[in-house]
Amino acid sequence: MRSYFVNNGSVALHVLENGVASPDVPSLLIIGGLWEPSERAIPLLSGISSHVVAFSFRGRGLSSTPQSGYDLTDHLTDIEAIVKHCELQKYCILGFSRGASYALGWSIQNQHNMQGLILVDQPPIHRSLTAETVQMWRELVYLQVPILNFMRSKALEGLGNDAKEVDFSPQLSQIQLPVSLFVGKNKESVIPSNIFDETLHLYTQSFPSCQVVDFLQSGHMIPDEEEDKYIAEVNLFIKKISK
Repeated sequence: MRSYFVNNGSVALHVLENGVASPDVPSLLIIGGLWEPSERAIPLLSGISSHVVAFSFRGRGLSSTPQSGYDLTDHLTDIEAIVKHCELQKYCILGFSRGASYALGWSIQNQHNMQGLILVDQPPIHRSLTAETVQMWRELVYLQVPILNFMRSKALEGLGNDAKEVDFSPQLSQIQLPVSLFVGKNKESVIPSNIFDETLHLYTQSFPSCQVVDFLQSGHMIPDEEEDKYIAEVNLFIKKISK
């Protein structure tokens, strides 16, 4: 597994990459949740048999933290820098949680060079953050680790200041790619699923070929709650869309 940095202007983005690109099997670009660094994708990086790339957005993990520039368009330039550096062609994207909104924003504009899309437990909305939400994230502890171990407070403040809400629902039908939607179904999970019945209906109506994968033991945190199935289903999707 290779670890290195890619520059997006003055922002240094930390990248983890495993495997080698193949003309027959699409590469996988992983886009994590709001606070997730590239290291959170190590189980997928290790468990997927093909070429996989993960990175930390600005303000997360080992990436640098600019004073401003945390709107959707700024994050899309981070994705652009990684795609160009890694020379990704006919690749697929996996977006988990808020990462799914970044994945949708990118896919609507760049699907001509993509081969598939996996959305993990997130409605098609890029949300703004109120001051109260920013403070909630500052204080959040997940799996006994403070979120601020993974994401700088300055980046959370940047999201609060810069992030504007975007609803991708009207644009979903523009995406003409194979799509797989991973949905957590365990209502007893501490962090419940973000997919409600109306959201599921919206996705399946917008993507006629959408494959819905239910995770019966998971709420929202599918990558942690059902790691083995998560990796297996990603592998199956890549195999399905390969030549």
